[in-house]
Amino acid sequence: MVSVPRQFSSDDNHIDAIVCSSTEVINQGLLQYGMSNIALAFNGGKDCTVLLHLLLMSLEKLVKEKLTITAICIDDPDNFVEIDEFVDSCVTHHNLSMLKFKGKIKDGLFELHKQWPHIKAIFMGTRSTDPFSSNLTSFAMCDEGWPPLMRINPIISWSYTDVWLFLRKYDIPYCSLYDRGYTSIGNKTNTKQNPALYDADSGEYKAAYCLSDGSLERGGRT
Repeated sequence: MVSVPRQFSSDDNHIDAIVCSSTEVINQGLLQYGMSNIALAFNGGKDCTVLLHLLLMSLEKLVKEKLTITAICIDDPDNFVEIDEFVDSCVTHHNLSMLKFKGKIKDGLFELHKQWPHIKAIFMGTRSTDPFSSNLTSFAMCDEGWPPLMRINPIISWSYTDVWLFLRKYDIPYCSLYDRGYTSIGNKTNTKQNPALYDADSGEYKAAYCLSDGSLERGGRT
């Protein structure tokens, strides 16, 4: 887990604006469903790390007592060790109640719906630039053939740059792989360091936040 120094810039106003917008979505979800009926999709990636902290910020303002956040993830045996360690550290530090499922995401959600039917919605760190997500809105029911869960997407309009501006502005810890040239993390089989971040002079990869062209975010995915 890595923490980076604050670097304030003229982008602060922009970040404040999108944080406000995302917080409104989170608050609307909490008002409609209640935290006890919502799970947080958390796999240790940069986007869900942003979402976790936005949710914590909202809960701190809305409720006096500390609530336990139910989190869900797919237990992939091919995960990076660094990802698993980061997830475990977040579970401990933020007192998350983590539910892990094996298999594909769809199977995991059906199992969630079967075992915890009171869960009606899921906070997700999906962005519109993610695969098959360009038409998603802040609130979107799962597709036909999936369990009847509401997907709440507070950062759907965020860019790759927005994610890193937020994480760095608020000194938020993130998985150490991002400091080693990984920009989009799946598992060890389908993920490698992003070639766009390779520095020929040093023979090393720059940190993920150095990627200036967000369209190259998935350059390391196969």
